Amino acid sequence: MTERGPRSAYTGARYTGAMPDGPADAAAERRERAAARWELTRGAVLVPAGLPLPIAGTDQFHEYHAHPEHRYLAGTALAGSVLTYDPGEGWTLFAPVPDAETRVWTGDGPPLAALARESGLERVSPASALGGWLERRRGEPLAVIGNDDIAQRAAEYGVGSWRALEPVVDAEAGARLSAVVAELRRAKDARELALMREAAAATHRGHLAGLRKARAGMSERALQVEIEVEFFRAGAERTAYGTIVGGGPNAATLHFSPTARAFAEGELILVDAGAEVGGYASDVTRTYPVGARFAGLQRDLYALVLAVQERAIAGARPGVEYKDLHLAASLDVARGLADLGLLRGSPQALVERDAQALFFPHGLGHMLGLATHDAGGCLAGREPDDRPGLRYLRADLPLQAGYVVTIEPGVYFIRALLEDPALRERHREAVDWTRVDALLDFGGIRIEDDVLVTADGPRSLSAATPKSLEAIEELRREALEA
Repeated sequence: MTERGPRSAYTGARYTGAMPDGPADAAAERRERAAARWELTRGAVLVPAGLPLPIAGTDQFHEYHAHPEHRYLAGTALAGSVLTYDPGEGWTLFAPVPDAETRVWTGDGPPLAALARESGLERVSPASALGGWLERRRGEPLAVIGNDDIAQRAAEYGVGSWRALEPVVDAEAGARLSAVVAELRRAKDARELALMREAAAATHRGHLAGLRKARAGMSERALQVEIEVEFFRAGAERTAYGTIVGGGPNAATLHFSPTARAFAEGELILVDAGAEVGGYASDVTRTYPVGARFAGLQRDLYALVLAVQERAIAGARPGVEYKDLHLAASLDVARGLADLGLLRGSPQALVERDAQALFFPHGLGHMLGLATHDAGGCLAGREPDDRPGLRYLRADLPLQAGYVVTIEPGVYFIRALLEDPALRERHREAVDWTRVDALLDFGGIRIEDDVLVTADGPRSLSAATPKSLEAIEELRREALEA
């Protein structure tokens, strides 16, 4: 690898010519709605896209992802850009223009005219003009949303010195404006849904490859490669998040990074992987046997998780509280584990004590869109609940038409929980510890789909990817006989 010269404000911001966020009028409509809801009469707003993070000892950078608030409002995703809003002037995009030296290493940036067409903005200026724009507003309240790295890396945004500008940053206003944008982002428009369907289609291709190519003796890493290559062949621009592939006991680690460990006969494989198209994520999990069939307790637990998931999906309708969906799923998990003899007691009593959280420790899912864990959180006025069965719930709000959420229940045998002395004492009577201790290397089962909430009922964007016992076993049998 050759050595680079000095870096400029445009460092690492490569332009491919793609315009993935769709028609400019969609971005313009989003900006109009945001400005109307903000109701600002003075001051200004900055929405930085973010800057690439360098990898030490190289001339390269970690994979860049524009801040979702910037991409949503600007309709572009160029590193080092800043979208601004002034209630008297309106919106302006300040974008980096690479100098001759930088162009040698990263190529030409997009012409400002191209960014104007892509964003639908009348005012698109070079980043070097941002300092003057801020200087003219010296003393005015300034709200910063999007990426807050501009205060630490102002020079890379084209601003000579953040401190010298003496900005009056109103953190409270920034939090309020960001909350407005989060609320607007939850319901997806037609263009966003089209991109999410493309992402789901690419994700489907990858998961099918995994179902067909997994073999005993194959490594987790090798299966990851087979899955991701199909994402890219199907049009994905990147993976939506780090692909999770866990075989056997590794499937019990919720965010497991694939290793060189080989799959063994009799084990399960958990694959949580999603493609990204136009900045929009898909997020799908499938669990399947290394062999041709689920065996014994594998089959029983898989049938339980699938039934819990299908009931939760059916309940994802406008007006339904996502927290209630999670609690209903928790009750179903508790009932199923009690029926299988792993838990003891009534399902309601087990959930009240959070005994099911030993095996289902995470939330039912999350919002999905420009981020894998998209604009969710608690509805205004609500506070997160720290009890074990709710502490990882990523959305506490009523569902509305246009929301896309994941529904992803699971059952796991996680040593960090099941070998914890305090938890074993607390749930001494609720768990058949003899049976559970014999299953500590079982791993886990998770099934996840991306669900669009509509007035006519839920629609799974990832429904094409097989998940029934019969469909998975048929695919595995065909694959192993081929």
